[in-house]
Amino acid sequence: MSSECCSEEVVALTGELVRIPSENPTGTEKEIGEYVFQWLARAGLETWKEPVAGERFNVIARLPGTSKDAPALAWLAHLDTVPAGEGWTRDPFGAEIVDGRLYGRGSADMKGGLAAAMVALKQLASEGFRPVGDLLLIATVDEEGPDMIGAMDVYKKGMVRRDSYLVAVEPSDLKILAGHKGPLWYRLEVKGKMAHAGMPWHGVDAIHGMSACLLRLKELVQSLPYDDELLGPATVNIGRIQGGVKTNIVPAFCYAEVDLRATYPMTVEEADALIARALQEGVAQVPGATAGWQRLGLKRPPQKIPAGSPLLQSFQSAAQAVLGRAETAGFPAYTDAAIIASLVGSPHCLTFGPGNLSQAHAVDEYVEVEQLPLAARVLAQAARLLLSP
Repeated sequence: MSSECCSEEVVALTGELVRIPSENPTGTEKEIGEYVFQWLARAGLETWKEPVAGERFNVIARLPGTSKDAPALAWLAHLDTVPAGEGWTRDPFGAEIVDGRLYGRGSADMKGGLAAAMVALKQLASEGFRPVGDLLLIATVDEEGPDMIGAMDVYKKGMVRRDSYLVAVEPSDLKILAGHKGPLWYRLEVKGKMAHAGMPWHGVDAIHGMSACLLRLKELVQSLPYDDELLGPATVNIGRIQGGVKTNIVPAFCYAEVDLRATYPMTVEEADALIARALQEGVAQVPGATAGWQRLGLKRPPQKIPAGSPLLQSFQSAAQAVLGRAETAGFPAYTDAAIIASLVGSPHCLTFGPGNLSQAHAVDEYVEVEQLPLAARVLAQAARLLLSP
């Protein structure tokens, strides 16, 4: 891959993608989806739109493999971004380049990664590369939504198998992120009994009960024996809390939403049991209080790619060849690739792409321009190593 040609093309393409707003939750991916579809089709790639819901569609491009039985390699990208919001000092859709940084909403998360994958796939096709298994670029809608309907559509339609290799081209700062923490969201509820604040002994304080539950949950999470070398320990964040109706009334209810980041090898079932135990032991401190819980959103277990995975080894070799280094780390967030991998049972899932995760969802979001062509070259080289006969 010509580094000069690749540099110009991938930077220009990133700018074009950033200039097309695709904010979610408004579900405005249609324009960028059309652009990505047309660009890939013009590059001579087998490309199609996969309907998801209403006018929303995923874009799929493929270099067909020579063997239907060989494992496929799927690069997962997403078309949507979070809203730009306020407080920007630069146009969030201007794609302005200043001091080696391309600014704009989605530049790091993840239109830079999408552009790198598009250019890498085009380059491989132009070389006449014939992979043993299919090489897919899957650009999904609604990755930033709570239900990831684009990724779920990929799973439900069987586009990825248990033996497939999956790569999220999310911002990794050109590091190979070989594991995902599992973000599990829960809604907790404690019920008590209303009473006059001047006579609180006639009531049951639900907020007091919730406080005891949350403190116990923190203690239980901190006492877990898991501390993975890549992902670190499990953590819990109390993101929302609401209770009571008036200052002078003993609160009869309290709700909280928590984010429990499960680490490897913790299971979702263990996390569920931890939540249940914290509530049981917490409300026991407030006689008369009762508690319940439900898991919110998708089931997202922690994941860690095996050290001997051909996918991991191909990226380590490619990164060493292109970057002169092959840094491996863990990913504190989650991706649509990880969702699909967990559903089909594939252990072969990692994250690699341009940009730093600290820029994701941030004001004045940017991606380092020099990382864009490097990401494209690593993606292409890893595919050659993994899928060559």
